[in-house]
Amino acid sequence: MNNQFSENLKKIRKEHNLSQEQLADELGVSRQAISKWESAVAYPEMDKIIALCDKFNLNIDDLLHKDIKEVKGEEESKKKLNNSFEDFLKFITNTINLFSNMNFKSKVKCIFEQLIIAFILFISSMIIYEVLENLFGHFVEFLPDKVYYFVTNLLNSILIVGLLIIAIIIITHIFKTRYLDYYEKIKTESNDMGAETDNKSIDVKENKDEEIVEKKNKILFKRNENKIIIRDPKHSEYKFMNTLFKIIIGVVKFFSLCFGLFVAFILICLFISFIASFLLYKTGFFFIGLILTILSSSIIAIIILLLILNFVFNRKNDKKKMICSFISSLIVFGIGCGTIFIGTISFDIVENDETFFKTITKEYDMKEDLLIYPYSDYAIEYVKSDNNNIKVEYSISKYCEIDDHFDEEHDNAIMAWAYCENPTKLVREFIKNANEKKIVPINNRIEKITVYTNQSNINTLKNNWSNYLDERVKDEERRNGYESRINELEQQNLELQQKVYDLQEQIENQNFSQ
Repeated sequence: MNNQFSENLKKIRKEHNLSQEQLADELGVSRQAISKWESAVAYPEMDKIIALCDKFNLNIDDLLHKDIKEVKGEEESKKKLNNSFEDFLKFITNTINLFSNMNFKSKVKCIFEQLIIAFILFISSMIIYEVLENLFGHFVEFLPDKVYYFVTNLLNSILIVGLLIIAIIIITHIFKTRYLDYYEKIKTESNDMGAETDNKSIDVKENKDEEIVEKKNKILFKRNENKIIIRDPKHSEYKFMNTLFKIIIGVVKFFSLCFGLFVAFILICLFISFIASFLLYKTGFFFIGLILTILSSSIIAIIILLLILNFVFNRKNDKKKMICSFISSLIVFGIGCGTIFIGTISFDIVENDETFFKTITKEYDMKEDLLIYPYSDYAIEYVKSDNNNIKVEYSISKYCEIDDHFDEEHDNAIMAWAYCENPTKLVREFIKNANEKKIVPINNRIEKITVYTNQSNINTLKNNWSNYLDERVKDEERRNGYESRINELEQQNLELQQKVYDLQEQIENQNFSQ
């Protein structure tokens, strides 16, 4: 008897949860016959073998001569492979059909969502890659250099490919769950609604109209235009994108709130400026324009701050009032700027007025190598006197002070400059000049330097300065010479390297020809 058949019969019966008696009833034989077949005591007739093959969808040769478990495993593998290929083709087909039937807005939304997901996955993958790359590098750093680089490059390549595959799987799964499954669902709902509507009687026209209205409100799949509209509230059960959008909106609200704090700070500054502007009440049109400009800017800042707060705390905006207030503020702002311009025309610009300058005198001991260094572009005027030491007069703005010291590199060089670090005094003078309709430039440069000393000291100071300039010229020439020599040596180095490469190439060619 065929022992393989008896073993296969037992496996098939147990897989289908059939008793010997149940299988015997289906084949029209006795339970003892099934027992004999499984014990290899008896052998079934051909019609019973054919009946077994038909019932369990088997091949006669597989049933009689092969291990049915291995055969089923091979069939399952082939079936899974075919199903996977069919699922892939179905995915492509459904994707094409989906985009063909989507309206423009839904297409944009779909593409935008996929780009956001891809960006998030890209950032996450970069972080994971950096962490794992450093981790792998520490684990294999004991290897020799060549082996280390080979192993790390291999692991990095595997890591990149793995992360890419995972990202593709995630994006594909989200797209399928978010859109393809949803598309099939609303398409089925639409077809069911259409079939139900077609079966309605003309006598129940009112009910039909109500269904059509309801259909228009919540669907989706427009039968006339063959377009679908993706909507979340009822039909989309996948909440990932909703959570994602909430996170994005939360981030936007956070940065909006930060910007709102900046606007609030500006608003406080505008209020302070409004109070301070009354110090310029004598400026006429300038003062009026300044008041109008500050008030209109404050209203605009308040509108922006309200918009930000309403957005952050999900409050409704009174759009009509805000738009009217914003436009009115812009008009007032323009009027204020124009009034300021008219007011400034009457201002006088005061330049090089001796009344706005003062003279500060400094005395220095005369040295043979003393050098008075002109820190800015001003010229030094030498005046002959009976003074054996050096008396220097600095002409600067009356709002500034003079600072002088010896140069750190040249102990014999006196360097001086003006500084204006009294803001209270500057503001007070600015307000005074503005109320007198004067514009006085305030700078921290020295307008003039006058040196008083005897003729011998004057000659020494001039010679020291001339020698200093000559030395600077020589230093510049030496520096240029060094730079030129460096460039020549670099060029020679490049030429020598090229010769080395040419010689190496000739040697390799000779070795190859031999």
